Amino acid sequence: MNSNLLLAKQFQREQKWKKAIDHYQRYFEEMMGIAEENIFVAYAKCLRFCGQPSKAIRILQQGKEQYPQSETILVEYHNLYDTLGDWVAAKNIAKTLVRLNPNQPDYHFRLGRTYSFLLNRKKAKAAFQIGLQKKHQLSISELINKIQSGFAEDSSKVQTEYIFVDGKNNLGGFIHTYEGKKYFTKIAHFTNKITGAGREELFYKEVTEEFPILQSFTPSFIDSQQIDGILYLTIEMIEGVENPPDLSEEVVELSKKISSIGYQEIIIHYPKPKYVYQFKRGRAISVVHFFTQIHEQKYNQKLFDSLKAIIKQQKYPRAASLVIQRLEGIIMDNELYKHIDQKKHYSLLHGDFAYQNLMRSKIDQQPKVLDWSTFTIGPHFIDIARYFTSIRTPYSRIKTFYLEGQNLGKDLTKIEQIFFLYALILFYFQKIGRLGIETELSVDLLSALEDLEVLVFNYLEGKGEETLPEANQEELLCMLKKKELKIKQLEQRLIIVEEESKYLHKRLQNVLNSKSWKLTTPLRLFTEGLAKKD
Repeated sequence: MNSNLLLAKQFQREQKWKKAIDHYQRYFEEMMGIAEENIFVAYAKCLRFCGQPSKAIRILQQGKEQYPQSETILVEYHNLYDTLGDWVAAKNIAKTLVRLNPNQPDYHFRLGRTYSFLLNRKKAKAAFQIGLQKKHQLSISELINKIQSGFAEDSSKVQTEYIFVDGKNNLGGFIHTYEGKKYFTKIAHFTNKITGAGREELFYKEVTEEFPILQSFTPSFIDSQQIDGILYLTIEMIEGVENPPDLSEEVVELSKKISSIGYQEIIIHYPKPKYVYQFKRGRAISVVHFFTQIHEQKYNQKLFDSLKAIIKQQKYPRAASLVIQRLEGIIMDNELYKHIDQKKHYSLLHGDFAYQNLMRSKIDQQPKVLDWSTFTIGPHFIDIARYFTSIRTPYSRIKTFYLEGQNLGKDLTKIEQIFFLYALILFYFQKIGRLGIETELSVDLLSALEDLEVLVFNYLEGKGEETLPEANQEELLCMLKKKELKIKQLEQRLIIVEEESKYLHKRLQNVLNSKSWKLTTPLRLFTEGLAKKD
């Protein structure tokens, strides 16, 4: 076998993506772009993991020209569009795969996942059902009977309905009514006990038993069955209150209960999974993955490299680059990651502590936490940062309610506040998205960054967990540095606000020049005239 190909495969196994890419490139140059279809796929996969989607698409296009009917190449195309969040392109690829091989369950599952992101629940549900029937060679009713037998002595007394589940890694679910109680069966791919569905099964069967504090706000385990690589996890069904009041304060307390299980307690038996560590646009869980290793320099650097690649690829405005450069400078230049101690700052985390995974129970009116497939280990304050940004809480509210709130976030040390804001900025970046960055950067994200910079300044000047400088000369120097920082912040805020104004003006002009606006002008003038008469 070619030496470059051997080295490429070796580095790929070791997850050294850049080195693997280098050797794949040399191999393709030697072979004049001629290769087996699996090599095109392996090369594109490395490029995908390394944040080079445009080049990955070019490699796959080359492969498709040589192997026009290759399902393997189409699958990697789907993986790539899934990573990019291009759900229309992903849907078209999935539909092509289904057409080429309608008996392959995975292709129906891929199509269902794509429809779920496109918010087409009806088509997602239909695709998942077809996939399950083909996977098990059973009808849905036969499958239901099999699941019912796992927890009910008399299956005939169980009423079950298949439903679409709003979770991007799920394959639907069953709602059961049995002897006056309701149960929920979550359906998902089972790979192992370390990740995904297997990890959630592990949580309900073992982690809650070992740490009883979790049982008061998590559903009870009922049964689990693995069938043909699919896990059917049945738990107590929690029905939520419609339009519940603000849960924020209770959610903070729940987060504290979860994080009361410290690093040394959890790491022994439940180590964190091996993540790919990619900052994926619109995927907040990727921020959590990086923060499970945020005490190490290389993961901070990889995070910023990934962020800058996205900004470049997606053509984010210059203001986004300025903010990320400032964040990188303050974290990396001061080596702040060295101040994070796993034993002191890490704990059990839910991992995806978003509003959709929390609800108030109808039965006892208490908040409950669902979907534990992402539980992991990281800085104890990351869950709450994820929660606030999932409901798009304004930074001003987070600052007054949490960071300065009595008995809430005020007990965070200065370094913990710094890393809380670090995570919050990244979650905001994910939540706001490409278009939001153009016009909303200065509101929450920039304000959080400015406070982070002041915190770091005070921390490094000995005003954090340290004592205040005693000499008047030192105090004067400190004041001058602080003034310089404030001037620099104001200068950059002015640049960013001017950019936002430019983008808002551009959008307004696009609306005014649009056909729909011109067509509706007579109607608007007529209604304005009526309003003046009134």
